[in-house]
Amino acid sequence: MAGRGKPNVVTVVQAALTNGPVSGNELLEIVHRAGLRIDKGVLWETCATHGLADLRDDMWVPRGWAEPQAERPAFWGSIEDRAATEAKRLAMSLGLPAYEPVPPAGPVPPGWPEAARQAATALRHELTAVSKRRVQTDVPLIATAESAGRLRRFEAQGEIGAAEGTPATLIIKNQPFKVEIVSVFGSVVTLSMPSDAPVTAEATLRMDLSWLLTEQSKRLNELVQGGPGFHAVAALAAVTPPEPGTPASLTKPVGPPGLNQGQRAAVQIALDPGLTWLWGPPGTGKTTTIAALIAELCARKRRVLLAAPTNAALDVAIQAVLRRLPTLTDGGLARIGQPADPSLVRSVLVDEIAAARGAPLAQRRVEAGRQLREHRKDLDTLKRRDLDRAEETRRLRLETQIAELQALLRELDSELVRVRRQVCREATVVAATAHQLALETLKHLTFDVVVLDEASMTTAALTMLVAGAGRGHTIIAGDFRQLPPVVIADTEEVQEWLCRSPFEKAGIPAAVSERRDPPRLATLTEQYRMRQSIGDLVSTAFYDRRLSTAPATAARATRSKASWAKAELMIVDTSRMRSRTARRQGSLSRYNLAHAQLIAGLSADATATAQDLGLITPFAPQARLLESLLPETRLKDWAASTVHRFQGGERDIVVYDTVDSGRGVTPLNRWFTEGHAGSEGARLLNVAASRARDHLVVIGALETLHKRAAARDPVWTFFSNLLDQATLLPWRATLCGERTELIEDELVERLRDDIKQAATVDMWLPRGSLRALPSLLPELSSLAERATIWVEPDKDGYLPVEALQARREGVNIRACLPILESSAIVGDVVWSSSESLLGSNPGVVLRTEHRAFADAARRAQRRRPGAGAPGSGQFGDDCGRCRRMLIRYERDRRGRIGLRYECSACGT
Repeated sequence: MAGRGKPNVVTVVQAALTNGPVSGNELLEIVHRAGLRIDKGVLWETCATHGLADLRDDMWVPRGWAEPQAERPAFWGSIEDRAATEAKRLAMSLGLPAYEPVPPAGPVPPGWPEAARQAATALRHELTAVSKRRVQTDVPLIATAESAGRLRRFEAQGEIGAAEGTPATLIIKNQPFKVEIVSVFGSVVTLSMPSDAPVTAEATLRMDLSWLLTEQSKRLNELVQGGPGFHAVAALAAVTPPEPGTPASLTKPVGPPGLNQGQRAAVQIALDPGLTWLWGPPGTGKTTTIAALIAELCARKRRVLLAAPTNAALDVAIQAVLRRLPTLTDGGLARIGQPADPSLVRSVLVDEIAAARGAPLAQRRVEAGRQLREHRKDLDTLKRRDLDRAEETRRLRLETQIAELQALLRELDSELVRVRRQVCREATVVAATAHQLALETLKHLTFDVVVLDEASMTTAALTMLVAGAGRGHTIIAGDFRQLPPVVIADTEEVQEWLCRSPFEKAGIPAAVSERRDPPRLATLTEQYRMRQSIGDLVSTAFYDRRLSTAPATAARATRSKASWAKAELMIVDTSRMRSRTARRQGSLSRYNLAHAQLIAGLSADATATAQDLGLITPFAPQARLLESLLPETRLKDWAASTVHRFQGGERDIVVYDTVDSGRGVTPLNRWFTEGHAGSEGARLLNVAASRARDHLVVIGALETLHKRAAARDPVWTFFSNLLDQATLLPWRATLCGERTELIEDELVERLRDDIKQAATVDMWLPRGSLRALPSLLPELSSLAERATIWVEPDKDGYLPVEALQARREGVNIRACLPILESSAIVGDVVWSSSESLLGSNPGVVLRTEHRAFADAARRAQRRRPGAGAPGSGQFGDDCGRCRRMLIRYERDRRGRIGLRYECSACGT
């Protein structure tokens, strides 16, 4: 009993580091005093794995900690002196100034120190929540056929939890290479690779998921009392409710060509110094408006910082700016980081400009890096044997040379950063993802105007860092009725500073809902993306009928066609199918095999005629199933993803899979039950529907998702209007005989034929009769361990007699509670049923033959070993006391997600 009260190492270390750095010996002593006997190696592994702290000169420095900025004397040893001298000499030969100019600190308003501390605290809380997981994550990758220069694309064999812009390590044949995560779309991750990285078919991506949080927290701590080049007044204004007033009167706004009246008015408001809120609902031309605004600012000789939360959003804005100002490609626009869009002209990339300008520095770095690798290799050879006096002398010389080269590489890297910073100083427009404002390249650089696009996806804390790079002329653009930032922790500070975008923090949505539009809110209301029916549905449900559809939309030609796309709005109501929702082991997210099988039929039918199609869903496991259905010939133009990943995208045809059915996983996700204005459910549904240009197809169990007597919130309004206006596509009409078929006769015979041809079989059979199982025993027993039949026992822990018979005949029967699925993955064939597949009444049975889909379904349903319980493809055990089969329980005794392996009779 005494052991239960013992704290864990992570908790003790976090508490010890609360007030700042602690020496290695002191931290180890604190852990020992807490009753935890670990050594320095375990302490290091704990701090590294959970992202708690970094070891610097025998001091454990907590992640996100930084001293307030102050001048500190620098110590240079002889090695560092020589390295610095060589690097400075090369830098001065390029015309770089000997010292960088340091701008004065901006004004610090009374509320800023407290706001900065609160935001840093929120980041620390989020870092703590992330640290409870393994923040250092390894994900296997498989290369795809698409690559462009330094950008290489891989299919991730696990969840990429890191944000875009995060540095990571790519392991290729045990060799590490530093890379940057450029974008993540579905399970496809794009990496920016070093030039010396070999082409590979397989690799492992190692990520520190806490890195961005750490850097933002550190920067805010540095700026509590302000800092060089940081305008705290502008930073605080970006998250402060605006003073009430009368909106600007612009009876006939004038402005750049190619804009409608609302867009010209927005440009006119934003050209005046001060803070402007630009609200751009989907399809209203927000990006076009921002590009026109930046063109006007450039004409007025203003230096502009253009920021966005993701690489994809930033690249879209840059392309729009370059269409208006193509002359900016000659050094006038500098884009920091690697773009997600490979078509972006290379001459605007800071790395490309700096590489050309700093060629001598870069060449010396490559040479020093090669020498360092050679010296380390030589030193490793000496370490493997006893040394004589000459070899000992050589070892000391190699160690000295390695130290000198390491110091030189640090100095060269520092000078190369200076080259990048000088490129940014000389550019008229600097474009960067928002997190770059916490990093070295943009530190202390100031701009006349700051434009933050897609601000609804940017945290209030990060927004302050972005706005503080300006002088108070700030434009915050986005749509606060679409998806907010995603966080893990739920503390009050996190809810205030990380869950909320600058729009919410400044009270803009509440003011708009009360029809008190702030005086400097520029709203775009004419949309050009969605056809009339789709646009009206989105406007009614989510925008208080403010949106109107441009007349030109009706005259637009239809590019993508499908035999089933007979109307702009369509419903596939799966209520009567009684499909089952399941979840991956240990995950709250969910998937629906039957829905994916219907979509397999739709996609097969549309492959030849639909140029542009999107398959989207709220749930990541379902997105992986849908992604497996993309035809090889359409990988460039079709997409399958979660709604969160798809924000900012659009397609001619969008198929939205709601997944939730009310059977299997219960209750319904709160996205469908909490649909008030501003809720995540309303925002998610808004994003999903507004991605469609010509056709929106919603697949769902509408009788469950839409209750007639429920509250009249935006989600209810959406489904109510959808049911009234959409064309019903019967679920049977989605079936394509070449891909998915409805099995109404000869189920056992068809299943037996599939098993005979399969190399592996996995079945999931919920509680009930297994009448058809004995008929399949000859085929199943011949597969031995390559066939696993998961069976749900009754409430007393007893298995059906058919399962016990099968076990006696050598079939790998596994007891599991609960079983939410009713399915079989037989080689390349996926079977699903609404009731037990081998029972007397299996209900609706679907069969889909598709190798990639079968592989994806197998991964979704695979059980990992843990808590003593064998996983998929492994044999189970009997109770050592009563000889009954041990049951794999996937919920704890309180009904929460968990894993235990025990006997239902003995409890052992």
